[in-house]
Amino acid sequence: MTKVFLFIFITYFFQTNISYAYLDPGTGSFILQALIGGIAAFFTTIVLYWRKAKNFLINLFKKKKYNEFEEKEKN
Repeated sequence: MTKVFLFIFITYFFQTNISYAYLDPGTGSFILQALIGGIAAFFTTIVLYWRKAKNFLINLFKKKKYNEFEEKEKN
């Protein structure tokens, strides 16, 4: 039974069909434009989050400077 099912599965999904499809130049340029836009959006997102992470780490390890007014309040 499983051999029959496997045979039907393979013959149904792996047969080649003739396709009469046409992709005009406008479709190709649209695909290229979407690909370039996606790459640009990806790198923009990476840069923005990198800056946020970098600023967080800088602020985390930065030495705090006290001014005279804060020192007077502590004493």
